[in-house]
Order: sequence, then structure tokens, then C-alpha cells
Amino acid sequence: MKLTIVAFLILGTFLQKVQSDDAGKCDTSTCLIENNCRCSMLEGPLTLEETPQLIVLAFASAAKEDIYQKIWSPLVMARKNPDGEFISANFYINHEYSDYQIVHDLAVNGFEIGVHSVTNTVDQEYWRNATEELLEQEFGDQRKIMAKFANIPADKIRGTLTPQLQLNGDSSTTAFAKQGFTYDNSWPSKTHLYPYTLDYASGQDCTLGTKCPTQSYPGFWVAPIIDLQGQDGDVCATIFGCFRNSSDQSVEEISQWFVEQINAVKNDNKAPLTLIIEQNLFESVNNSYDALVDALDTIQKSNDVFFVSQSRVIEWLKNPEPLSTFKTAADTIETDCVKSFCNLKNEKDEERTMISCIPCPKKYPWLGNPEGN
Repeated sequence: MKLTIVAFLILGTFLQKVQSDDAGKCDTSTCLIENNCRCSMLEGPLTLEETPQLIVLAFASAAKEDIYQKIWSPLVMARKNPDGEFISANFYINHEYSDYQIVHDLAVNGFEIGVHSVTNTVDQEYWRNATEELLEQEFGDQRKIMAKFANIPADKIRGTLTPQLQLNGDSSTTAFAKQGFTYDNSWPSKTHLYPYTLDYASGQDCTLGTKCPTQSYPGFWVAPIIDLQGQDGDVCATIFGCFRNSSDQSVEEISQWFVEQINAVKNDNKAPLTLIIEQNLFESVNNSYDALVDALDTIQKSNDVFFVSQSRVIEWLKNPEPLSTFKTAADTIETDCVKSFCNLKNEKDEERTMISCIPCPKKYPWLGNPEGN
């Protein structure tokens, strides 16, 4: 009985830290970065002259051999930042059809691994109406799957990006925080907001028909997705969304558009910019890969632009180094991957092939059964 009471008290203390009903107006005199608290605002911690322009290339899809070999690897592996260090990026991975040796290799090479859910269901209503329990499974279970089968530390998997950018308000944020994530990268912003914590009420607009959190989540970060300007004049949150209705642009036109989007922020307040790059961009928009290569080549001629991970952006806000001393500081890991080809049956008794860094499980990992027992 005593153990039950102690466990209950510990759980209650944990939940109190994760979530609170008090999401009052943020006060910069009390919300201090040394306490892992930052208000939602347009101002950065340094002058514009001292501020490096940080860009997060955020790839979102399953980790498959063809996209890894043809797109991801040649696009990012050999690039260097102005400090001479290799660039970093974020890879938000969903489970079905993912190759976990690829996930392992990305992490070993200093790229940040995040969660894009287990199922990556395309139905927006599924995510808008998802219960907290379902969201814990979609994101928490995918974190467990990647940690186990890619053989990478779970505490290195810190961030989430929801499919279709569909949030279900406090249900989503509570689920993320309870599952050990420290930031979310799913919330589009009409303004050039810097990342901030949810200790207090957010000043960010709620877009795309989603529900946004209203409660307090001490120390949990939001990495806003700054809206881009599509070629049709509409705002868009993902690269593919900007070209959904104009798929026949030349390499030069698309490349110029990329550069313009970055300069729009760089010439304003230098807020960190997330560029969400989904697999369907390269499948549906002609010349998109060559244009992205050309744009990155152009952008990298600037000595104040750094391609980094989302965690590096947050660490910079906690310890803002000026441009003159800023270092990329990619977060690498050192683990082995002993490749296993796993021919498995999923919950519907359908055959699935999974490449794992450890011996194969008995069943295809899925919601409620992330270890494949």
C-alpha cells in the first residue's frame, strides 16, 4: 500500500511538471532562458549583426533506400557550414516501410532524428481528433521503435513533426511531453517568431484548422514553421505546398524562389527558419531536386548562414553565441548496427520487410506493440 501511494505521488509530481492549467501572459522579466523559459516573440537574443542565420532542413518521410541514396545522402552529406564543420539537418521518420539501418547511419553522421508518427496516416481528421492515448502511441511508440531497431539512444530523439501539420491542441502537446519529447516542430506561424517555450500562453496564430495548446507546459519548446510565400501568392508551410499548383517551373525559377524565402527572413529579424521537405516534393514537382541543390550552393556562399539541427537552434537560444564564434556542433552518436533483414507480418497479417540493427522481432512493430512482441 505504501508503494502504491509513493508511486501515485511521483506520477502526480511528473504530470504537474509536464502540464499545468496556468498559461497566463508571458513576462520576460520572470520567464528567463537560464530556467529553460522563453516567451513567444519576434526578437532574438543578440543584435542582427551578431546573429547567425540558422536554417533547419526538415526531411519528413519513411527512411527508404531509394530516397536515401538518390536524395538525402547526395544533398546533405558533403556540405559544410562557414565554420568548416559538416552541416546538420532533421529527419522526421515515420515507421511503415522504414529501413532502420538508414536511421542509424543518419544519426551516426550527426543528423538529428525526430518522430513523424508510426502510421503517417494521410487523413487530417485522424490527427485533429486523435485522443491523447492514441497520440502517445503514434509518437511515443515510434520513438521506442527507432531507439530499439536503429540502436540509437532514446534521449537523442527529442522532437516531433505531425503528419499534415495537424495538432489536436493540448492533447497533442500533453502526449508529446509525457513521452519525453522536448520540442514540437508542427505549428505554422504567419510571423517570424523565434522558438519559445510553452511555460506561458503563446502569441502564435492557430492555422490550418488545427487546435493549438492553451495550457502551460514548462520547458517544452515550440519550433515555429515560418510561413513561406508560394508562387501563386498564397502562404504555405511546406515546400511541396508552395508548388502544389505549379509543378513545371525551371531549375532556375525554383532555386531563386528558395533563395528569396531565406532572404525574406535573413533581411528581417534572422529568426531560425525550418524548411519542411517531404518525399512528394521530389515525386511531384519537376526539377525540385536540382533546384534545391542549386539553391543550397547559392545560400552557402554567405558566411552568416548555418544549416543545423532543431536541437542546435534551441541550444543556441539557451547560450547565444555571436556569429563570430558560432560553431555547428553536430550531435553525433557512436553505436553499432548489425544489419538484419526481417520478413514479418503486421497486425493485418500482411507481409512487411524491415531492416533492423538488431535481431528481428517476432512481429512487425506497430501501435501498442513497438517492440514487435
